[in-house]
Amino acid sequence: MFDNTGTFLHRLILPSRLHTAESRTPARPYGLCVIGNTGTLAVCDRDAHRIVLMAYDGSVVGDLLTSTDGLRYPFDVDVSVADDGRKLVAVIESYSGLLGNEPHHAVKLFAV
Repeated sequence: MFDNTGTFLHRLILPSRLHTAESRTPARPYGLCVIGNTGTLAVCDRDAHRIVLMAYDGSVVGDLLTSTDGLRYPFDVDVSVADDGRKLVAVIESYSGLLGNEPHHAVKLFAV
């Protein structure tokens, strides 16, 4: 992370690891975005089928979207905050169809 003058502040490392039901941090992080001036990041946890909200220090705030919302293999994300406070979320989903599964590619839009 850098400040607005370009001075290095600290780094956030999210190690790639196998997903477990107990894990809060993303197991296989892919795309991410900064959510306006909220101090949070939206991080794609591809294999867990969710978008995780994280603070700049790496702590998990919660899930923004999950498989119960219809999310599958999120690969990239963009979030904007509407005037009424709702988050408008654009997600690219991508799965190549390994191990005999059908390939899946989609763009989905959510208002949460």
